[in-house]
Amino acid sequence: MQQIKLNGNTFAVSYNKGQLCTTRLEEMVSTTPAVIADEITKTCEESQTAGASSSGTVPILKDRILYQELISIANLEAGLARTKDGKAAGLDGETKSQFTSEKLTLLHKELRLQKYSPTPSKRVGIPKHNGGVRYLGISSQRDKVVQGALLNLLEVKLEEIFLNVSKGFRPGKNCHNALKEIKYNWQSPTWLINVDITKAFDSLQHVVLLKLCKEHCDQATVELISKLIRAGYVDIHNLNDRTEYLTEGTPQGSLISPILCNLYLHELDKMVVDKLLPRWNFGTERKYLPEYLTRLKQTAEEKAFLREWPEFRKALTIAKHNKRGLADDPSRDPHDENFRRLYYVRYADDFMLGFSGTKVEALEIQSDISKALHSLGLEPILGKSSITHCKERDLLYLGVFITYTTTNRIAVNPKKGTPDFPNLRSISMNNAQLRVPVQRILLRAIERGHAKKRPNGSIRATSKRQWSSLSESQIVNRYSAVIRGILQYYSCVNQRSDLWSIVSLYRKACALTLADKLKLRTAAQVFKKFGPMLTIRSATSKKEVCLDYPESLKTKIVFKTGSPTIQLRLTTGEHLNPLEGSYKSNLGKGVICEALGCESTDGLEAHHVNPMKSSKEKNGFKRSITSKARKTVTLCKRHHNLIHNKTTRS
Repeated sequence: MQQIKLNGNTFAVSYNKGQLCTTRLEEMVSTTPAVIADEITKTCEESQTAGASSSGTVPILKDRILYQELISIANLEAGLARTKDGKAAGLDGETKSQFTSEKLTLLHKELRLQKYSPTPSKRVGIPKHNGGVRYLGISSQRDKVVQGALLNLLEVKLEEIFLNVSKGFRPGKNCHNALKEIKYNWQSPTWLINVDITKAFDSLQHVVLLKLCKEHCDQATVELISKLIRAGYVDIHNLNDRTEYLTEGTPQGSLISPILCNLYLHELDKMVVDKLLPRWNFGTERKYLPEYLTRLKQTAEEKAFLREWPEFRKALTIAKHNKRGLADDPSRDPHDENFRRLYYVRYADDFMLGFSGTKVEALEIQSDISKALHSLGLEPILGKSSITHCKERDLLYLGVFITYTTTNRIAVNPKKGTPDFPNLRSISMNNAQLRVPVQRILLRAIERGHAKKRPNGSIRATSKRQWSSLSESQIVNRYSAVIRGILQYYSCVNQRSDLWSIVSLYRKACALTLADKLKLRTAAQVFKKFGPMLTIRSATSKKEVCLDYPESLKTKIVFKTGSPTIQLRLTTGEHLNPLEGSYKSNLGKGVICEALGCESTDGLEAHHVNPMKSSKEKNGFKRSITSKARKTVTLCKRHHNLIHNKTTRS
């Protein structure tokens, strides 16, 4: 126990083996003026560091999320900014626009005095395409603000430890990052091991999760996280059962649930990267087959021919190479025991491994994955977890079919051969082929009311009655949004023309919905009235709205990978030197990185904001405001590379 005297007041702080009891400190800090609180924190950290140096322990407050930083007004305002407008309200009935600054100040006071208590979420069920129900929890607006403030700090902190194999629920990463990894970095795997976890969000063990949070947060922050994940819910379809408090799992729909799930499954990522990948990746290349190595061996007849006609020796060698080297038989041994490759990628709770080896070894890898999941209290879904040969065409991952086809591309070897007898070489095309699950998307259109299934099994478009009450332009815009979403997600597939049957179905569904609204009998009458692109002309203005329908679906593989976003700190400009007589700051003299949670002062660089942004604003007032916005932001090298999508670590 140590006593600290500040401004005539005495504060008692206790230690345990050189580690500060943070709960005690936070209670004192939360009930003392800001100046005194800062002095206590500084004095305690100095004493703690001294005690740690003698005992060999790491200070508990070092490199951790602090509760005082979390509940600051600036961070709560940033948390409010992360919530979205127009979303469903929780049990309090409030939305983002109704959460005033007075309510934010009151929330800050409750958090500072540690009297904050989250309210249960409003639980709603969403039907799934396989007949099940997926439950989402809608938090109250004040809880969303706290979750957003916590997410601001968790993202900055946990991005430093997350591995590159994790692609889901992270800034600048999406499904296309995972698919791009599979397509271009997984070279000729033999087996694809797909694993899906049974209700991952609902199965996370609180004891394990909070233990992981303690490694990155102080005790008060961990207790706040515990309150948020145990808040429970109210089922709006069963009000007799008022609340059910969660004993495991995190509520789906919460802002912090995805990142907590990533933190939980980060333990699985570490096991795979640290143990499985080094164990099952060995050998530089597969050995050549004996038949390929002896392809140039000459028979007795050929030797006799060359003794008489030695000038044809090179031509005969090229012909023998081209005959065997371009055959369908492989040149290297696919069953080489001294060569193995294992690949791994995870998107949220859905992950897949690619393995080059025997099926017995693939089963062993699957068993190791299952054991790791059991140790975390998770169970794989037996129906969705499988080992599939790479040439099969029914493996669905992240909404696309993944398969590997054996195709060779023939090219002329410029270093060998002659113009009359070119030496050819076979280039193996061993990249994954991504295909559109057409039938699955059409069935989804049936579930959403855009199509019907005929008795003979075929699918035809139909009117969506719920949209027929909208205006003509609104109907066209909604169907345009559906078509754009499908085309953008499947911009990376190998045979994009498969989408014609899907977009044409939605085009006809749009026409039938317009026919239902205008009391027309057929879609042909709608196309006759509005044209093939369903162009809606306004009677009061010259604006036109037409269906966003593609002119061509030529295959052009484009991965729409996310760009990392950097959350900037709400600075007061103290680290910048203001220019006299100007509304701007001297941005070239920033002395600290402005990324949220980063205090780096070394290797600072200026990130230039897109100068074309102001020209896109049509409103004159908004354009003038944008033109006065900052043109550069001071960042450290790591955050600058993240913005430009340059990875600095694996």
